[in-house]
Amino acid sequence: MLFPTFGFAFFFLCVFTGYWYVFRKNLERRIFLVAVSYLFYALWDWRFCGLLFLTTAANYGFGLLVGINREHLWRKTFLVLSIVFNLLVLGFFKYYNFFAESANTLIQTFVSGHAASSAGTAVPSFLFPALSVIMPVGISFYTFKVMSYVFDVYLCKLPPVRSYLDVMLYVSFFPQIASGPIVHASDFFPRLGETINAGRELEERPLEFDRAATLIMSGLLKKMVFANFLSTLFVDPIFSNPGMYHSAEVFLAAVGYSVVIYCDFSGYSDLAIGIALFLGFRTPANFNRPYISFSVTEFWKRWHMTFSSWLRDYLYFSMGGSRFGKIRTMFALFFTMILGGLWHGASYTFLIWGAMQGLALAFERGTGTGSNRSSKPALAVVQIFVTFLFTTLSWIVFRSASLETILVFFRSLGNFGPQITLLSPLVLILLVLGLLMHAIPGSFRAACFDGYRLVPLPLKGILFALFFVLLAIVSMSGVAPFIYFQF
Repeated sequence: MLFPTFGFAFFFLCVFTGYWYVFRKNLERRIFLVAVSYLFYALWDWRFCGLLFLTTAANYGFGLLVGINREHLWRKTFLVLSIVFNLLVLGFFKYYNFFAESANTLIQTFVSGHAASSAGTAVPSFLFPALSVIMPVGISFYTFKVMSYVFDVYLCKLPPVRSYLDVMLYVSFFPQIASGPIVHASDFFPRLGETINAGRELEERPLEFDRAATLIMSGLLKKMVFANFLSTLFVDPIFSNPGMYHSAEVFLAAVGYSVVIYCDFSGYSDLAIGIALFLGFRTPANFNRPYISFSVTEFWKRWHMTFSSWLRDYLYFSMGGSRFGKIRTMFALFFTMILGGLWHGASYTFLIWGAMQGLALAFERGTGTGSNRSSKPALAVVQIFVTFLFTTLSWIVFRSASLETILVFFRSLGNFGPQITLLSPLVLILLVLGLLMHAIPGSFRAACFDGYRLVPLPLKGILFALFFVLLAIVSMSGVAPFIYFQF
């Protein structure tokens, strides 16, 4: 069930009504939220509800075992066991066929080489079978969440949670389960009791309705207008066959994909944060105008911030972080991003994308350019442009299905023969506006929001309804799945 659909609107209206007006006790609300979260997940594919339950139960147990033991050896043993369990589950559903195919290629190459050297014909005695494995929706995101819980208990950021129901709610909470944001356990559980408090009703603890409403509108605008139109009219056709199009269109399609992936993913995050806020749950921001970054280091402080903070807290720091000298730090940055690339999927393109990001971060750390924005406006603009150009080139690798398609796309940047056919005024307007939305200062946005809050409630209702009417008029029929659902 996608957020921008009438089906979800009806579902959420029932959830909102039940949560605030039917179930008023603390325990009732917890049970209700877990139930509707599992229902929401079952509407994607009910067969994987059991996997979600099993993963939650296993990590609940690991968290207790880590928390109740005082001996370091046992704590570390149970931590390692939890990591192995989670990686095996994630690896089977997400990476099995990739590794099986790679292993079979190596086996066949070895056997062929051995047969050639012995002048015989050899047949591999064992090959890994290919399996039709369906990847559960959101498995990467909820796996990171359960790992965050066990890590935070191990690092003493959080005591072990005794209530299995609370852990179920943390893992399955429906606004976040499909594509995040990845809320750390140490951020979620300490506030849970205050968030779900039966003694404080809407009159005593008003909802942040204005912020939630503007986030919903922002997310829908980004997804339904910018991401959908640019993808359908321009980006997807060119990426599917770049050799047919003029080099200017190919280059602008790469820029367009930078806009699309930002609008699609940040639009989802806005919707998820806004929906959670309607239920009283505050979620960390996930994006902060990433395309005005002056370095790749700053980009990862602004892009998918809950993911980058997860990588920093649980991978980069565990490799030593910046505590053991510059060379060790550079290696830690590189391998963290390699693993971050593989997290997106079992593909050499994701591996290369992660390596590109890791090399850039390591280079900036080694040269000291990752944290130095030029005080001269002209040079600062050059820094932002170079960073955006690198990011756009890396998105080409990220978007491509194989190494061959990457080469085809880059070769197509030299296509000066074909006529320009897809580039239209609408596409140009969306491209420009999609980039200019990053240039709006935070202070101006805050001032606009403060002005919006002063608008009388009836007028807000009219504006809200008008927005949905206009969106229904201008948006395309049907809603494409969010890009990050595939991860």
